Amino acid sequence: MRMMKAVFGFAVVLIALTAGANAQTVVFNAVGSSAQFLELGQAAGSATSGSPAGLGATCVWSNNQGSDPTHAIQVTDPTTSQTETGNSWIAWTPNSSRSCTSVDSTTQIYVFLQTDSVIGDRCFFNGCKFGTSESPSGSAPDNLIFPAGSTTPEISLTPDVWTAVNNSVQNAAATDIRPEDAAFATQRALASCDATIQTSTGADSGYRGLGYSSGGTPVESEYSSSTFHITNFTFNANSKFTVTPLGAVPVVVIVHPSDTTGFGSRSFTNITRANLSNYLDGLWGNTSHVITGSNAPTTVVVREPASGTYNTMEFAVPNTVARLVSQDVGKNQPTGQNACSGGVALNPLNLENTDGGYRNRAIGTGQEISVVENLTAPVSGNPQEPNSIGYAFWSTANFAAATTANAKYIQVDGVDPIETTYATAGVLPTTANGTLNKVTFANINNGTYPIWSLLRLVSATPAPAAVTSIATAAQGFVATTTQPDFVPFTGLTVLHSHFTPPGITYPSASTTSTPTPNNGGACGTEAGGDVGGVILASTSCTTGSRM
Repeated sequence: MRMMKAVFGFAVVLIALTAGANAQTVVFNAVGSSAQFLELGQAAGSATSGSPAGLGATCVWSNNQGSDPTHAIQVTDPTTSQTETGNSWIAWTPNSSRSCTSVDSTTQIYVFLQTDSVIGDRCFFNGCKFGTSESPSGSAPDNLIFPAGSTTPEISLTPDVWTAVNNSVQNAAATDIRPEDAAFATQRALASCDATIQTSTGADSGYRGLGYSSGGTPVESEYSSSTFHITNFTFNANSKFTVTPLGAVPVVVIVHPSDTTGFGSRSFTNITRANLSNYLDGLWGNTSHVITGSNAPTTVVVREPASGTYNTMEFAVPNTVARLVSQDVGKNQPTGQNACSGGVALNPLNLENTDGGYRNRAIGTGQEISVVENLTAPVSGNPQEPNSIGYAFWSTANFAAATTANAKYIQVDGVDPIETTYATAGVLPTTANGTLNKVTFANINNGTYPIWSLLRLVSATPAPAAVTSIATAAQGFVATTTQPDFVPFTGLTVLHSHFTPPGITYPSASTTSTPTPNNGGACGTEAGGDVGGVILASTSCTTGSRM
């Protein structure tokens, strides 16, 4: 029955997209990763002339859900009635009279709602619909894409535009992990806590369930009332989807530098994957393990288990084939660090280490970075230590407020994630300190930095023209001196080996039966998961390998 429900849900998506193609002016309405929010907005909202060239939807409105929740856009999952919300933007082309105040048959509308990768994937396959609790028609913009005073200032939302967007069905997912990996992350999160996850042949895959319930209690944060819903979605093996790549982005490991004898020590510039794993899985909770002469408890801040960032870190560092430990529950999890309590997940995650430190959960990129940057002392009733360590996908927006006073980044396995060489004592490049020109991503492209993923758009097959055009245009807005957010796919020279995630049956763009994994490109049609896959040259056709 669950499979039939999923099949029907996906069919509804495709029927709605086909039926609405001529009746509506919405050509792109995506949900998902924050890493794509800015460039996709700029690509849609910029003029078609100039360099870089946009798509000409120069009438732009954006909403900061935190500062203006009343007008925040949301999507509703029809399978559960669960709603999701976040920052958003809407861009539309002027009408035939060159006006932004109303729409006509020539108007094209682009929409983006920022949630998370797995939510974006799940909502695409479940057929989520756009809406709000209160109409945003006429509301002022929050200037998230084009700042006030720019050459293309944002404007208030035109009622006709909202009428077109309201109740429209999502036609793209913005994700930093493939849909197969998103499906596995969901399956793992919903499996009974510490239960063995089996392969399609019934063998022990080495991975363990996390114990959350679909549509039930959400994943909670230790630091606020923020929550994350785990809701199931299932592939239909006879349906098809297309994955359009944008570019590669690294996960950056960050620490709080206020303790100059701990993580703030000038000598602490690097952590090996093995040692990082020991902090992430709870084996270690003290700076003494990596800094000679230091003896301070640590706070390790991890993300929610359905996050694309979490899964990229999880399967590149602790939950590798060699280690099989986890930020939550792993086959070889250290004693006392299994995040199960009475057969269900410890929620919110708050585990103390044997050497005095803590492992806590943050929800969302913004909270993750903020917690690591701002821990200055233990907090009564919410144990945490100022020597904190965490991680986040790189973007100039994510780290815009970072300074040497509240955060530094470190190398992994002696390799810098964003600059060619680690020459600035971990100072995060920002517009404010004028060092964005140091961001090269050279060590992603040479295959030496181990923790990165590919930004993608998931859509129907064939991909709608608006999806391919906005993906192409967005790569032109990655500027080396002002906005180096990812390595454009057109210049990427590496890939991750693809494989079949345990227990996942997946479709592809070229077949109606379960395909074998494929790296894509010259090797054939891309298929299978790749998060945590072995890093290979982009011409390699080797598959089935995970770190």
